[in-house]
Amino acid sequence: LVPAGEFRFGEKKQAASLPAFYIDKTEVSNAAYAQFCQTTKHPLPDSFPANQPAYPVVSVTMADARAFAQWAGKRLPTDLEWEKAARGADGRLFPWGSEKEISRANVGMKELRPVDSYPSGASPYGALQMVGNAWELVDKLRPAADDLSPFQSIRPPLRPDEAWYMIRGLSAW
Repeated sequence: LVPAGEFRFGEKKQAASLPAFYIDKTEVSNAAYAQFCQTTKHPLPDSFPANQPAYPVVSVTMADARAFAQWAGKRLPTDLEWEKAARGADGRLFPWGSEKEISRANVGMKELRPVDSYPSGASPYGALQMVGNAWELVDKLRPAADDLSPFQSIRPPLRPDEAWYMIRGLSAW
């Protein structure tokens, strides 16, 4: 549970407020995704590593991620929900605080780790692997005008009502 209330987000630590919401403690595991695929007849991603059930599922599309979430009775977090779950109410730089501590996250390893790895890097709400490991897809429900402007030259142009998403969790240490 991420409780309701104000939090700081973004580089400028702007104030925002959200209602309470739940976020999974870990990334979606290969085991959970395989169960979804078996139950719904949804195709597994290419080169799916069935021998690594505790690792995060990768190589899924946004549509795949949304279908999994719906099947599980959940939804993807919004960009602001993900950020609050990862950085806490005070807008810390990393889930564990404001100091780089490479032992708390899977960064620079160039290989995935199981979804429950690095418990010392948990966010204030207990979420793991919010930095490093696999990228996480989050919904961006209403793009800001600044988000749309770089895409205006695309034909056909993108519309503000189209589904948008962001990738989070990457770290370039």
